[in-house]
Amino acid sequence: MRRMLAALLVAACSPAAPPSDNAPAALNAEPINGLWYFNSRGATVSTGFGAPGSEYLFRVVCHGGTNQVKLTYSDELAPDQDTTLMLILPAQTFAIPARSSNEGQPTINAELDGADVRLAALAQQRDRFAVEAAGQTSVLPWDQSIARTLAACAS
Repeated sequence: MRRMLAALLVAACSPAAPPSDNAPAALNAEPINGLWYFNSRGATVSTGFGAPGSEYLFRVVCHGGTNQVKLTYSDELAPDQDTTLMLILPAQTFAIPARSSNEGQPTINAELDGADVRLAALAQQRDRFAVEAAGQTSVLPWDQSIARTLAACAS
């Protein structure tokens, strides 16, 4: 676990790299305009992306007491439907089992152990990544708050 945290810290100090020529086509689009908002309340650390004054489009939440990470993408499906959340990075694409929820804002949620290698890959990005679910793809700018949030659950 310490090695993973050290790798995250080293990666956080590395300069941004543009998507490679081999990056998935989705990453050639410009990222959506919006801001990342970092929050820390007790053992829960989170960052969410969205337009100012709106609901989050994508959110990463670390539940430090359990080291569980919840990825939440705003999209509507039939309630309580099994689906897949695709995390599209320049070098890799990950299919993560997820489930829809229409309580409050409709979302697609995936839960992972904080030490999951897919989260480590996300933490090391420096430019952009995409999230895809239910036929919708959103290209998001990467932000240091993602690495901060994931580091809280990496140990």
